Amino acid sequence: MIKCIIVDNEKLAKEKLASDLGKIHGVKIMGVYSNAFDALRTINSEEIHLVFCDIQIPEIDGISFFKSLQNPPLFVFVTADAKYAVEGYELNIFDYILKPVDIDRLIKTINKAHFFLDSLKANAMSRNYMIIKEKNSRYITVYDEIHYIKGDKDYAYIFTKEKVYYVWQKLMNLEESLLDAPQFIRVHKSFIVNLDFADQVKGNTIKMKGTVVDIPIGARYKVDLFKKLGIIVQ
Repeated sequence: MIKCIIVDNEKLAKEKLASDLGKIHGVKIMGVYSNAFDALRTINSEEIHLVFCDIQIPEIDGISFFKSLQNPPLFVFVTADAKYAVEGYELNIFDYILKPVDIDRLIKTINKAHFFLDSLKANAMSRNYMIIKEKNSRYITVYDEIHYIKGDKDYAYIFTKEKVYYVWQKLMNLEESLLDAPQFIRVHKSFIVNLDFADQVKGNTIKMKGTVVDIPIGARYKVDLFKKLGIIVQ
């Protein structure tokens, strides 16, 4: 299922776009907005795969909106003006659609998105590393070097053998990216732990190996943790 949002201040245009997308199998519309700031709240709180965004929107234009996001979803510019196409593709925009929008053109974009996201998932299943984006750098960090991850609202700390990374990414998004890495598990509303570095479970705490700090276990995550560890609760 592709989760998408629409950002367009033209009432008829966004209503038609929402109507057409609603007819396409495998698409779920998570929100329809008139400006970038309202859309940003959903992007920061939900898993959004695809953003259909007009360029000429109030307060902040679509291109500036895209540039402001450190880890943006796939962006599709939907506009009546072709002059921004080159800049859009230079920014690695996923797609560029001219108004008026034809539903057949939307279907092509959705099919392209399905293929792209499925490819990412397949690659994630076979890899043993995480790409960590911090400021203007990207670090390739193998899973064996990550001790645990701590969430902090819209940010997260990734604790590794060498250093601590501070990234603008929600914990739930990092959890989603690690679903195919069996050594990682969410054990608390604020913590994901690499069980390869766990030494023992004591009460509501995971005692970690070496000098790694102990990790708390949240009540709602305890059952899944024990199941994964094969611990039978008497």
